[in-house]
Amino acid sequence: MTRKGFKSLLLLLAAALLLPLCAAPALAALDARALLKESESRHRTKTQQYSGDLTVVNKEGKVRKKGWNSYRQGYAGDSKNLIRFTDPPEVKGVGFLSLPRPGSDNPDQWLYLPSMKRERRIAPQDRDASFVGTDFNYEDMEEFDHEKYKVALQGEETLDGQPCWVITAIPLEKGGKSIYQKRILYLRKDILYLVREDLIRKGDKEPAKRLILSDIKNVEGHYVAARMEMTDLKKGSHTTVTLKQISFNRPQPASRFTLQNLTREGGD
Repeated sequence: MTRKGFKSLLLLLAAALLLPLCAAPALAALDARALLKESESRHRTKTQQYSGDLTVVNKEGKVRKKGWNSYRQGYAGDSKNLIRFTDPPEVKGVGFLSLPRPGSDNPDQWLYLPSMKRERRIAPQDRDASFVGTDFNYEDMEEFDHEKYKVALQGEETLDGQPCWVITAIPLEKGGKSIYQKRILYLRKDILYLVREDLIRKGDKEPAKRLILSDIKNVEGHYVAARMEMTDLKKGSHTTVTLKQISFNRPQPASRFTLQNLTREGGD
C-alpha cells in the first residue's frame, strides 16, 4: 500500500469510529413528543372514508358480524366522525356521531337508534360502555390526540419483525375525562405508524385491552391499517374491524356531520 493509500485508510477508520459518537446525540435527542408530532404530520389527512366489516367473537366463541360505513373529517383533536351500520337488518341505520365540543376536551357523541327514532347523547359517565356490543367503548371511538397526554419514550421493541418505539401516554387532567390511567403505544420506526396500543384502566397494573393494527397498506400515498383488532384481555373476547374501499381527502358535505343527518332516514 502506498503512503497516500495508507493515509486514506486511516481517515476512513477514524470516520467509522467517530460516526457512532456523532449519531448518539441525535438518538438521545429523540423524545416521545417529537416522534408523535412527526407521526401526526406524516399521517394527517383532511378526510378519510371506508366501508368496513366488524366481527365480534365472545369468550364462548359465538360470532356476530356487522357492516358499516365510516366518514371522518379532520384529524386527532379536531376530527368529526360519522359511522352508519349497513347490516344485518337489526342494526341497519344505527348511527354514531362524534364532534369536537367547543370549550371541552371531550367530544360530543351521539348514538342514533332507528327503532327509537331519536338520538341519545353519550354522557361522560358512559364513556366506558360498550359501543354497540363490541369490545370498543365510546372513549375508544375517539382519535388519539397526544396533546392531551404526558408522554415519555419507554424504549424499543420488535413486533412481528418490525422495530418499534414504545411510548407511554398518561392523560393530563386538562385533557378531559378518561377511563384509562395509561396507554402504551408502539410506533413502527420506519413509518412512525401505530401498530399496537395497550390500554390500562385506572387502578390496574396490567392492560385491560389491547388494540393491534395490521395489514398496513399504502392507499393514495397514505399508510393505513386495513385490519384492527381490539381484545378484551379480561373477558377473553375480541372485535375485528376490516377496512374496505378506503379513500382519503375526498370532499365531505358539511351536512354529513350533523345531528340532522344522523337522525335522517337513509342518511349517511
